[in-house]
Amino acid sequence: MLETTPRAFAVPISTSQFSCVGERSGNQDAIGYHLDEYNACFVVSDGVGGNAGGELAARIAVDTALNTFVDNPSVAQHDIEQAVKAANDAILAKQRELADQSRMSATIVSLFVDRTSGQACWAHVGDSRLYWFRRGALMQRTEDHSLSERSGEAAMGNGANGGERLVKTNLLYRALGARATAETTVSTPQRLADGDAFLLCTDGLWQLISQQVMERSLQLADSAEEWLALLRRAAEAKADESRDNYSALAVWVGFPQQVTLAGTARPA
Repeated sequence: MLETTPRAFAVPISTSQFSCVGERSGNQDAIGYHLDEYNACFVVSDGVGGNAGGELAARIAVDTALNTFVDNPSVAQHDIEQAVKAANDAILAKQRELADQSRMSATIVSLFVDRTSGQACWAHVGDSRLYWFRRGALMQRTEDHSLSERSGEAAMGNGANGGERLVKTNLLYRALGARATAETTVSTPQRLADGDAFLLCTDGLWQLISQQVMERSLQLADSAEEWLALLRRAAEAKADESRDNYSALAVWVGFPQQVTLAGTARPA
C-alpha cells in the first residue's frame, strides 16, 4: 500500500514483497522493512547454503540491521556500515551460543532512505542484489561478492544481464558470519527522483529472470504489488530449473507507472 505522510515534502514510498520456498524443504530467505514518515529501511537476506543455521542467520541479519537503523535512522555511510556490522556481530554471537550452527552465515542487501531530503544509499554483502531503475530502465545494480562475478562469468549471460543461462554455482568470498569483520560495499548517496524503483532480491530470483523481464514488467505495472506479481509469475514459470528459494522486495518512489516508457505511451 502507498505510505502517506502529513509532511508534504516527504518522499512518497510504496512497497511489496514475496518469498517462495521453491523446490526446497525450507526457506532460508528473510525479508523486512521499516517505514515511517521520515525514514525507511528495506532489507533482504539469504542463508548461505551448505551450513546449518542459514535460515536463522538470515533472520538475525534482517532484524538486527532494521533495529540498528530504527535506533539511529541515517543514510550516512558510517552509520550504514554500523548497521551491517551489528548484523554480522549478532550472527557471530549466535554462532558461539549454538555449537551445532557455528558456521551459519548469510548474505544481506539493504536500502536506506531519508524521506525528507530525498537521499538514499544501499549496502550489501554477498550475492543478494539491489537493482535501481529510473523511468523503467536499469540505472545500476550491486556487484556480487562471488567468484563468478569476480571472474566475469556473471557478465556472460546470467539472469541479471539479459541472458537465460543459470549460474549453478556462485561461490561467495564475503558473507555475514564468515569473518569477524563485515566487509560491506556501500553505494554513494543518490538523490531520488519521482518514478525511481528498486528491487532487492536473493540469488534464487535473479538466476531465474533476466534484467529485461524486470524492466518490461516494471513498465507494464501500475503498482509495486503488480510489478512483483509479474516477476513472481515469470519466476514460477522457470522454477523447475532451480531448487533454490527466491524472494524479492520492491520499493517504489513516487509513481513509476506515470514515467516509464510504457506508461507514457498509454492513452489518457
